[in-house]
Amino acid sequence: MTSGEKRQGASTITQQVARSLLLSSEKTYTRKVKEILLAQKMERNLSKQDILFLYLNQIYFGDGAYGVGTAAEVYFRKTPEKLTVAEAAILAGLPQAPSSYSPTRSPLKAKARQRYVLSQMYSNGNITKEEYEKSLNEPITVYISKEDKQVAPYFVEAVRQMLIDTVGGKALLDEGLKIYTSIDYAAQVAANKAVQEGLRALDKRQGWRGALGKVESPEEQERFLSDTRKSLIGETAPVRVILPDGKFEAEKELEVYHKRDAKGAILTNIPPYVAKGQIVEGVVTKIDDGLGLVTVRFAEGIGLIDIEEMSWARKPDNTIKWENAAKIEKPSTVLKKGDIVSVRVFNDKFASLRLQQPKKKGATPPDAKYFQEYAHLLLEQKPIVEGSLISFDQRTGEVIAMVGGFEFVRNKNEFNRTIQAKRQTGSSFKTIVYAAALDRGYTPATPIQDAPIVYDTQEEGQEEGKTWKPHNHGQKFEGDILFRKALIRSLNIPTVKILEDVGVQWAMDYAKRLGVFSPLNPDLSLGLGSSSLTLYEMTKVFSQFGRLGQRIRPIVIHKVLDHSGRVIQQETSLDKRFEKEIADLDAYMEERRVATTAPPPIAKTVAEAGMEPGPPRTSSIFFDNANQLIRPQTAYLMTTLLSAVVNEEGGTAGKARVLGRPVAGKTGSTNGYFDGWFVGYSPQVATGVWVGFDEEKSLGLGEVGGDTALPIWLDYMKVTHEKLPPQEFSVPPGIVFANIDSQTGRLASSSSQNVVRQAFIEGTEPKQVSGRPSADEEAEFLKKDLTD
Repeated sequence: MTSGEKRQGASTITQQVARSLLLSSEKTYTRKVKEILLAQKMERNLSKQDILFLYLNQIYFGDGAYGVGTAAEVYFRKTPEKLTVAEAAILAGLPQAPSSYSPTRSPLKAKARQRYVLSQMYSNGNITKEEYEKSLNEPITVYISKEDKQVAPYFVEAVRQMLIDTVGGKALLDEGLKIYTSIDYAAQVAANKAVQEGLRALDKRQGWRGALGKVESPEEQERFLSDTRKSLIGETAPVRVILPDGKFEAEKELEVYHKRDAKGAILTNIPPYVAKGQIVEGVVTKIDDGLGLVTVRFAEGIGLIDIEEMSWARKPDNTIKWENAAKIEKPSTVLKKGDIVSVRVFNDKFASLRLQQPKKKGATPPDAKYFQEYAHLLLEQKPIVEGSLISFDQRTGEVIAMVGGFEFVRNKNEFNRTIQAKRQTGSSFKTIVYAAALDRGYTPATPIQDAPIVYDTQEEGQEEGKTWKPHNHGQKFEGDILFRKALIRSLNIPTVKILEDVGVQWAMDYAKRLGVFSPLNPDLSLGLGSSSLTLYEMTKVFSQFGRLGQRIRPIVIHKVLDHSGRVIQQETSLDKRFEKEIADLDAYMEERRVATTAPPPIAKTVAEAGMEPGPPRTSSIFFDNANQLIRPQTAYLMTTLLSAVVNEEGGTAGKARVLGRPVAGKTGSTNGYFDGWFVGYSPQVATGVWVGFDEEKSLGLGEVGGDTALPIWLDYMKVTHEKLPPQEFSVPPGIVFANIDSQTGRLASSSSQNVVRQAFIEGTEPKQVSGRPSADEEAEFLKKDLTD
C-alpha cells in the first residue's frame, strides 16, 4: 500500500507455506487475500514448530534442492543434524535468493549472507561468541552437483519439450514432478565419448584451422593461466572450498605444479583438478624445431607436444585424401610462441620413442628433465563437423542413449540432429529397397546384371531431356552378380535395376510401412538415398528388421509423478513428438492397404533368370497384428544380408567385425561425401550414427560412412555390450538354410570356389547344383549343330 504497487516481500513464513503448498506465485490481490486467510487458519490449527517443519521441507535452496534435507545432502553430503553451525548458516541464508547466494557459484555473496545469519544468531543468544568467531573463520567445503543435463542434454531437452505439451510449463518447472525416463546412464556416457572422439578424429583428418587466440605479454599469459585454473577447478573438481575471506581456494597464487615424494622425486606433473585424457586450453611458451617439441603451459601444468603427434596439423585441403597429404615436419610451421591452443593431457610424464632412438649426427640430445618434469600433451582442436547418435534397447524398446551434436549449448546450439535434422541417407536406404524386393519375388540368390545403364529423364513438354547415368562408387562393373552380393558391396546400378523392376511406388509404400514419415523422392534416385530422413526414422527401420518385423515405439518416459506421488503421465514414446506426421502416415497406409490386395507379378528379373521364385505371395504388407509391419521371414533375411555386409569380404562394414558378436548393419555415403551414415544392430541394441556439416559441404575426399560414422558406432557398441552375453539372432519358422555358390547362386558343389551358407524363405531356396546344367540348358545344348 505504501509503494502504490505490487511488491515483493510482504509474506510471513506461514503465508509462504500457504502460497507454496496451496496457491500460485502470481502477484494478484485475490491471491494475497487467500494467502492471509489460509495463513490464519494454519496458525489456529498448527504449532509454529509444525509450520516451520512444513516450510523447511519444501522451500527451494538452489541447485535443484527442495527442502533442507536435500539441500544438506546436495551442498555438504550430510544429513541436517550433522551440519556445523557454519554450514547451517549457509543454508539459512539461501531461501531469500537461492541463485544470488549460491555457495557453489557466488562464494563472496554466500559468505556475506552467512556473516549476517551468524551475527543474528549471536545477537539473539543462539550461539556463543566463541562459536560465532569459529564459524566465521571456518573454511566451508561445498560439493558441486553435476546436473543430468550435462550428461544427456539433448535427451533432457527433448523430454522437456514433450512434457510442456502434456503437463504444461508451470507444472514442469514449479510443482516438483518426478520424471522417470528410459536413458541408460552408462550407455549415454559411452555415446557422448564415442561421438566426441569420433568427430575429433575426423576433424583432424581435415587439417589444422589455427590457434584459438594469442597472448602477447607475460602479464596476459599469467592472467590467462590463472583464469584457466579457476575455470578448471570449477568444472572438474568435486568440491570447492570457501575461505574465510569469501574467496574460493582456486584463487590462490599461480605456480607450476610438481608433486614429489619425500626424496624429491617427481611423482606427477598433472594438477589434481586435471584428469588424464582431459582437454584443456594452454599457451605455447617455447618451440624447438631441432628436437621437434612444443612446450605448453596449462593452468599450473606444463607439458610437451611431440612433432610426430601433431603431424596431422596440415593446412586444410579437401581435394586430396588425408592419408596422401604431406605431414608436418617442423612445429614452427604450425604454432608460434604465445598461441592459445587446446591440448589433451595424455600422461603425467612425457615419453617419446623418437627421441629415445639413436640421434642423427649433430642433433642436440634432449635434456633428461623433459621426460621427468613435463606432462605429455597432444594437440587438439574443437571440431566444426557435427554428428548424432541414437540407440534403442531391442528387447524393451527404450531409448537408452541420444546425442544430438558435438556440444549442447543453451540458447546457442540446442539443435538435436537425431530428431530434427533431415539428411540424405545415401546407401543406407538401399536396405529398404532390397527388403521390398524380397517381398516382390526376389531371393538372396537372384542374379542381377551390374552393367552400365542410361536413363532419359526428358519430361513431357520439354524439347530436350537430361540423361542420368548411375555408376558404382568404385567406377567398376561386376557383370552378373547375386542379389545378396550387390547389397554387401553396396553397388548402385543393381539397386537401381531392382527398384525399376519392383516399382518406385512399391518401395515407397514399403518404407512408409516401416515408419518413414519424411517425404520421399518418387523416382529411381530413391534407391540411392536421395531422400532426406531423420536418424530417428532410419534407426527405427533397422531396429524393426532385428525385431523380426515387429514395430518399435521407442520409449523415452516411463511415468511422471506429481509431488504427492500420483501418476499424471504414463509411458510415452518419442513418436509422440511426431504425432501429426505419424497420424498422416497411418491414414495413408490404410488407403494403400485397401488398394494393394492383388498378388504381385513375379519379378521379371527372377523369371528371366530361370530362377525359382517360390510360391506367389500377396503384395499386402498388412497383418492381423497391427504391430507386425513386415513378414518375420523377410526381416530375418535382411538381418542375414546385413550381417554379411559386416562379415563377408568386400562388405562395406567390415570394421564392425571387431565387436566380436553377431551384428548387422549398413553404411551410407552421399554424393560429394556430404553425409556419412552407419545404422546397425545386435539382438540386444540398435544404434544409428550420422556425421556431416550443418551447412552441407564435403567431409573430405574419400570420407565414406565406413570411415566417419562406423567408428563412432563401434566405440559405443563395445561399451554397451561389455556386460551383455553373446546372443544369436532369432530364426523364425519358415526359414531354411542352404550352402550356395556365391558366384552362381546355385547349390554348392565340389567345383564351387566360394561357398556361403544363406537363409531362404522356405520354398525359394535354389534347386539346381552349381556346375551342372539345368534341364533347359541341356535342351538348348542338344539343339545345337554339333558339326560346327
